[in-house]
Amino acid sequence: MRNLGRAPRLHLDGPLARGAVVELGADRVHQLRHVLRLAPGAPVRLFNAESGEWWAELTRLDRRGGEARIVDRLRPPEPAIGPRLAIAPIRPNRLDWLIEKAVELGVGAVDLVLTQRTVVRPARIDRLLAIAVEAAEQCERLSVPPIGGPTELEVWLAGLPPGTRVVVADEEGGEPPLAALGRISDAILLVGPEGGFAPGERRRLAESPGIVRVGLGRRILRSETAALFLLVAHALAREEVRPSCP
Repeated sequence: MRNLGRAPRLHLDGPLARGAVVELGADRVHQLRHVLRLAPGAPVRLFNAESGEWWAELTRLDRRGGEARIVDRLRPPEPAIGPRLAIAPIRPNRLDWLIEKAVELGVGAVDLVLTQRTVVRPARIDRLLAIAVEAAEQCERLSVPPIGGPTELEVWLAGLPPGTRVVVADEEGGEPPLAALGRISDAILLVGPEGGFAPGERRRLAESPGIVRVGLGRRILRSETAALFLLVAHALAREEVRPSCP
């Protein structure tokens, strides 16, 4: 088998199987042909959560589009076990950065939750999904986490299945994150907006039986920092942290 270490990884929806010829979209053709300067015969790695990762050979790259023929499988599908992160939207450049880093840290899904103090309302979920795809391609994971919302906090809470546990980053303190996430590793992680939750929202959260408050130390953290803090704490609690992404 060829040395595939430097072969570009491309996330493709749909089934992947040995011998299949798959179509490559215009954006992929532009990347492969004009940015990476590849030609037919070059190897690529194709992946998604359902089919795993496969290596393929480019068979066509031209103005009409592109194709690749799948040769063999490199990795079987893996279960996606990352936590679900709910966060109030923040400024676009910082939200873009957060999505990228959250994917690298193994987030399983992202929910955008609107609160009373939310200032920014993202208009293009497709842009965030594109960032998530690119991050997954770069960091060797197989799955691309879905991004949902934006949804009002009250509607989001009401839509959770009974018994759902939610770990809330609370600037007023709470139990240590590692202790909480070590015993409820399937909890959703919730981070509020800049300025924190409004008093009424805090009361609503306090009244919810599945809410667990955790403190993030003595300093006041930005929303994106608090989100990554919880993701790292979750990974540490599950002993999953390892330097794997470039």
